[in-house]
Amino acid sequence: MNFALSAQRLLATLLLVTSAASAAFGQGDETGPIRIEADTLTHEAARDLVEASGNVRINGRGITLLSDQARLNTGSEEAEASGNVILMRDGDLLRAQRLKLNYQDETGEVDSGDAFIRKGNFHLRAARMIKAGPESYHVEHGSFTTCDGDTPSWKFSASDVDVTLGDYATGRNALFYLADVPVFYFPYLVFPVKRERQSGFLTPRGGNSSKKGFTFNLGYYWAISPSQDATITLDIQTKRGEGLGLDYRYLLTRGSEGSFRGYVIYDTTQQRFRGEVSQKHVQNFSDTLDLKSDINLVSDRNFYRDFAEQTGVYNQNSLESTLSLTKRFHRQVLSGEFRYMEDLRDNIADNSKTLQKLPTITLTGIRQQLGSLPLFLSYDSSFTNFYREDGIRGERLALQPTLTAYGKVDALELSAWAGYQERLYNAYGGDIGKGYHGVGLFTAGGTVSSTLARVYETGNAAMPRLRHVLIPEIRYNFVQDKNQETVPFFDYYDRVVHENRIVYSLTNYLTGKFVGSDGSSEYRDLLYLRLSQGYEFSGTRRDLLTLVDDRHPFTDVMLDAAAQPLKQLSLGLDARYNPYQSHFSTAGVSADFHDDDGNALGFGYRFARGEVNYLEGKAVVALVKPFTFTYTGRYSADLGDFLESSYALEYRHQCWSVTFSYRDRLDNREFFVNFALAGIGSLGSIRAF
Repeated sequence: MNFALSAQRLLATLLLVTSAASAAFGQGDETGPIRIEADTLTHEAARDLVEASGNVRINGRGITLLSDQARLNTGSEEAEASGNVILMRDGDLLRAQRLKLNYQDETGEVDSGDAFIRKGNFHLRAARMIKAGPESYHVEHGSFTTCDGDTPSWKFSASDVDVTLGDYATGRNALFYLADVPVFYFPYLVFPVKRERQSGFLTPRGGNSSKKGFTFNLGYYWAISPSQDATITLDIQTKRGEGLGLDYRYLLTRGSEGSFRGYVIYDTTQQRFRGEVSQKHVQNFSDTLDLKSDINLVSDRNFYRDFAEQTGVYNQNSLESTLSLTKRFHRQVLSGEFRYMEDLRDNIADNSKTLQKLPTITLTGIRQQLGSLPLFLSYDSSFTNFYREDGIRGERLALQPTLTAYGKVDALELSAWAGYQERLYNAYGGDIGKGYHGVGLFTAGGTVSSTLARVYETGNAAMPRLRHVLIPEIRYNFVQDKNQETVPFFDYYDRVVHENRIVYSLTNYLTGKFVGSDGSSEYRDLLYLRLSQGYEFSGTRRDLLTLVDDRHPFTDVMLDAAAQPLKQLSLGLDARYNPYQSHFSTAGVSADFHDDDGNALGFGYRFARGEVNYLEGKAVVALVKPFTFTYTGRYSADLGDFLESSYALEYRHQCWSVTFSYRDRLDNREFFVNFALAGIGSLGSIRAF
């Protein structure tokens, strides 16, 4: 069922072999000489014929040709070699009893040919290979494989294959072998060999799962044009019904592009149609004007839980759709965006209370110097129309100009800013904040920082130098404390938290210079570490994870670190520690290791007190060749159970592989087998249960 693809591989091999043979006698490099060595050499000037016999060796243009006899007619540009012919070029090898070609009209013949192409480990054997013209080929009694040895683990064969480039190829009596045993037979095949993408059926996939029952999936690829293609998929599920999918992709001018994906199924368990639509588009009208859309819709909030398989899709809690238009000026950016949110949580009856932004219009001014003064003006402004069927809705206009000054005193870098945030509201459909309102807040702040760097000579030959960069910084932020309870509450931007805080931090960078065995230099970041904490001078403030009042002015101690002590090992840490209650508010730990033998180990842990307690890991073990074992798992400490576990065992032969996989989720279990042939690709998954 994959012979067409294999025949295309065979064709590619044939093209490489014949082009290499043509180059041996052709004029691909007119400046390079061709040298002929043999036990006997004769030259017949009248016929422009050179004959060689006995240990013939012809070198030139990157080609080495060995044979017992050879003839070269420089006038008619015809060449022939016979007797133990060996053609070598860039690691590729052709053995034959006879080779004949005319490099003027690009025709030629090979008898009893055995070709090896190093890239891809392709082996092609044929009783006869004929190049009838620049675009036409004929192969008689040929076989193809990527396996080594006289008895390969698998191969394709055909009695005759006729190929016309840019058109079609026809094959007769095609067989697929496992070892010497024929498994599949095709009396006649026709397949496209055009250089462009071609339409055709994809490899069908079948299987079984606890949710869907036995499944059968058949896709048809449609190459509409050089800039458009589509895949139409028939999906049959014995427990859920029949579905139809469409994936459409296109390219336009100026880098514009887009895609559309749709799927619909009549769910026999619920006696209704269900489906999804996903559309993405980028339209670049000019260098300064573009339109973007990302539309995602589902028929019901449980669709992904019933039909999606990918982690992060089947368990997502919301679905977002956006449409935006952006115009860039010299120092301004104007954009408008429609944003629609679909709430997919189980405890939400419908989407009537979900707040939508239809639209949001923003105008941002990039900082610009005021004359010759050391002052820079920037501003952010936005207008948002909030809408929902049930609940408060209305409009909000926000304006925030900011003045910033920059300076430097010796090694100190200084900055200071001051701004004013004005918000105007018109609200209706609710009790709190109904009507017209306005509120303004004064903001200010400044930073003092310095960059200290030093290079150390380590005395280590592998890492002779180590660079340490230290950046201490003090930042002050102030936001006016003002009662905002009278204005409507659409999002957290409507309740701007008072700040009167200083944050001090210390950032470290360690970079090593490594010298290879060949004397080459490589620089690698060994460590990034930032330690910071804040102090609130006055007022109770809201922290996302810790409530801080007048008695607790210090914020959490925040640590952010990333390390790569070895090229194969990466470590990460992101944590916040509460100094008053002596516990971690949040923690994120990650570690990834891999070696050159295919072994790998990954670990990740996320914790947020009262919110998240989540662990995931991955292990790849390739210690016992040719087997590779892979495990991935996600565990929720809140639920006290694994969210997902996946096990895979792969047996990899020199030219084929088979993978046995088992996946266990809270609501679905499945087992599948996947075969792959080197140089051909996957034959599709067979799911057992």
